[in-house]
Amino acid sequence: MEQTSALARLEAIHDAVKAVNRGPGNAAAWFAAYALTPSQAQTDEAVAAMQQARETLKSSLGGWRAPTGDLLWIYAALLASHGKTAQAFIKVRDALREDEKASRTRKLHEGGSRAALVLTLADATSAQAVRRFFSIKQAILPSWWRANPEVTDLFAASHAARDESGDNVQRQREAAMAVFEADQAARGLKREGARLSVLYQQPANEVLSRFLALREAVKAHRKIRYTGNHHIWMEWAAQGVTPADLAVIEANMEALSKVPQTGSARLRLAQLVWLGERTDGSLGALAAMSAMIAAQTMAIIAITSATTAVVATSAGR
Repeated sequence: MEQTSALARLEAIHDAVKAVNRGPGNAAAWFAAYALTPSQAQTDEAVAAMQQARETLKSSLGGWRAPTGDLLWIYAALLASHGKTAQAFIKVRDALREDEKASRTRKLHEGGSRAALVLTLADATSAQAVRRFFSIKQAILPSWWRANPEVTDLFAASHAARDESGDNVQRQREAAMAVFEADQAARGLKREGARLSVLYQQPANEVLSRFLALREAVKAHRKIRYTGNHHIWMEWAAQGVTPADLAVIEANMEALSKVPQTGSARLRLAQLVWLGERTDGSLGALAAMSAMIAAQTMAIIAITSATTAVVATSAGR
């Protein structure tokens, strides 16, 4: 199968990442490579920048403070490809930790690393941006029995990077949730659908329509159907995927046959390649830096975390 330029670049960067001594393994190497694709530098320069960022992060954080392991490579790759320094990330992370207790918004996920990454990549590193993050987090904080610090921090940081207010985000979420609540097939994903719709600034009724269409359309695409789930379909619907796009994503999966399937890694990567090639403007607000960063971060960390969990479980047997 003839590869697109995006796939060819991804494979070239992946080969360079795999050549790094004691570099990221398996799926993480592919996602580190994907994280480097936006870089304007030559492949060897981009990989060298990733290595330098990782060394700085490791030196500053030690071997026990998050991010660690393969995630450290992912963070380094994202910082390097966006022209951000590890020192800038550490500074924002420290600022978040300093304000954590006074904010009364519960514990930061991984010591503020997830939020710091999004804020740093989106150039929202001021003291005001940090205060805005905690204000939004307070507004969208779920009940303790539904608490998911990873999700809350990621979304709060993404909205803070767009200079939004917590009250406005929460109002939009409540309005969107009513749309999903009214549909029996989507009712179980109403909160997820609402927060994704608001994040990507997509009308909830349009996201719902795409979700329902995707849920039926994937039945004709065996490889996608077997490795995906309703959570992924909802995420894709919010990102503008339609049934007409599934053939392209499936073709990307075939081209990426070397990518392991752990945690739907191949499917996630195939869709990210599709997302990165959307240049026709049809995704509207999705072109916003914070939304694209959120899309990358959710997919990359989901896969890396799943892979790490599998390795850890196997090692403990």
